[in-house]
Amino acid sequence: MRLAFADSVLDLDTRRLQRGGRDVHLPPKTFQLLEILIRQRPRVVTKGELDELLWPKTYVARSSLSRLIAELRAALGDGARDAKIIRTVHAVGYAFCAPLAPGTASARKQAAITLQWGERTFPLDEGEYVLGRDEGCRVVIDAEGVSRRHARVTVCGNAASIEDLGSKNGTYVNRERISSLTTLHNGDEVALGTAVLKVRPVSDAGATRTVQMP
Repeated sequence: MRLAFADSVLDLDTRRLQRGGRDVHLPPKTFQLLEILIRQRPRVVTKGELDELLWPKTYVARSSLSRLIAELRAALGDGARDAKIIRTVHAVGYAFCAPLAPGTASARKQAAITLQWGERTFPLDEGEYVLGRDEGCRVVIDAEGVSRRHARVTVCGNAASIEDLGSKNGTYVNRERISSLTTLHNGDEVALGTAVLKVRPVSDAGATRTVQMP
């Protein structure tokens, strides 16, 4: 699911943020903050709510949230005094205030393949994608038996390959455990723990159900 705002495009499925057509790296907590604010828009999310969602059952200094907000604004090119994206409600919390639109076709034009996991679709364009449970992975697969950094998919042009990253339960392509870099083809099934992903051409992505934002 891709969403466009200001000069940025956010892909919640692949956990990828682009600004002006270039990738912007966000640490896991900063990305999580952005996702929370977008999902709760236009509601103001209180500081207490954000603390509980970002650091559940953990005491953190008030400056921790302020630092994340500043980091997120810097990544998005937003200002604290003249905020166009992240609005501050003094003594209360923060709200996402930028208009949202579906991701544009130009933002996806380089996608070569998609990985289908249940009803979730991950479009992959050129580059490397680590798959695993860790929030810092570009493709997060939170399922039983999946390691924090389980496997890596590399896309180059219209070709894609996968390699295991020393996972505990191994990576399987079409039910065979791989031990080296393995080429992926349309229709292949990739198993990471209990998660089974199907390799599909990008043209098939429109046949999947689109998940709407709340």
